[in-house]
Formats: sequence, C-alpha cells, structure tokens
Amino acid sequence: MTTAIALPLHRRLAVGPAAAFLVVLDVLTLGFVTLGFEMVASRILTPLFGSGIYTWATIISIVVGGLMAGYFLGGFVADRFPGFGLAALIKFASSAYLFFVYWLSQGGLEALIDQIDGEFTALFTSGFVVCFPPLVILGMYSPLSVRLLLREPSDAGRISGGLFAISSFGNIVGIIITTFVLIPSIGTRAITAGFATFLLASAFASLSTRAVYRQPN
Repeated sequence: MTTAIALPLHRRLAVGPAAAFLVVLDVLTLGFVTLGFEMVASRILTPLFGSGIYTWATIISIVVGGLMAGYFLGGFVADRFPGFGLAALIKFASSAYLFFVYWLSQGGLEALIDQIDGEFTALFTSGFVVCFPPLVILGMYSPLSVRLLLREPSDAGRISGGLFAISSFGNIVGIIITTFVLIPSIGTRAITAGFATFLLASAFASLSTRAVYRQPN
C-alpha cells in the first residue's frame, strides 16, 4: 500500500491513460451538454409559457431533480456494472431521448399541452417530459466516472473532487456557449440534434474502449 501511494496519481488509476482521458473528456463534455440542454429546454418552453419566474422555477427544479435521481441511481448501477459498456449505454439512451425531444419540438409538445387542463399543470408536465428523463440519464455518468477511475480508496477524494470540478467547468462553458453562441446562430432544434448526435458518437467511443479494456469488478 505504501508503494502504491508513493506512485503519482495517474499511475494509481484503475484504467490506462487512454481510457482515463476518455473518462475525463466525457465528464467535461457531458457537463457541457447537461446544462447546455437546460438552456435549450428554456427556449423550448418559454415561447409556450412565457419567461417568467414560474417557468424558470419549473425548469430549474426539474433539472436539479433529474440530476439528483441520476446521481443516486447511477451510484447503484455503477457498483453493479462498472465498465465502459454502461458508459456507452448511458450515452445511447440520452442521445435517443434528445432525438425524441427534437421530434417533440416540431409540434408534439403543443399537442400534449392542448390535452392538459391548467396552465401550471401543463407547464410542469411539459418541463418534466422535456427535461427530466435525459437529465436522469446524464446524471448517472457522474458516479460511474469515479467508479471507472478509482482503484485506491485513499484517492477517492481527489478523483471525485477533480471529476466534479471538471464537470462543473463543463456546465459553465455549456451554459455560456449555448446561450451566447449556439442559440442565436443555429437555434434550439439544431442544438438538440447536435447534442444527440455528439452523444451517439461518444457512445461508440465508449464501446471501442470497452472492446480493448475490461474494467475489473
């Protein structure tokens, strides 16, 4: 144990350098997509319900609730299936749902709203349908990322803290780039399709990593 602790942190990880780089890149980019999509969701919902405090309170609470559920569920699943196959599955599922949101934004959301009585009920239901499932799925990656890298229990604080910091940086960049660059230039539907396509490509990267590396149980 003393010898292991004496090694630099990158030598004490549970995976090799290439796989570790993919995990860090995933944490950064999925953080970007997570809160970037929150801004996209706001642009989907505010034309229908206005940009007042009730709309934003609904969006923020559903996003936080989705991430909370994803972190909790991801912790259990990551302990049972700690590998890049699960990472790929998370990305495939989130990509598929974002493609569904892309389709929904073509008029399906308005059709759903027309069937719901009550403005607040319609707002919460729409926000839940648009935001909650993909945020649950994306949130599951955070505990998995720690599980993929961690080998020595003594490194848990540094690894988890570093990954969460990188994810938060991705969140910040995602909000800024999506709000100030992407939305004005290409619009919400194109961004949603772009995020979904990126997640799909990233899922194949995880499958490729799984093919050459097996995470020990």
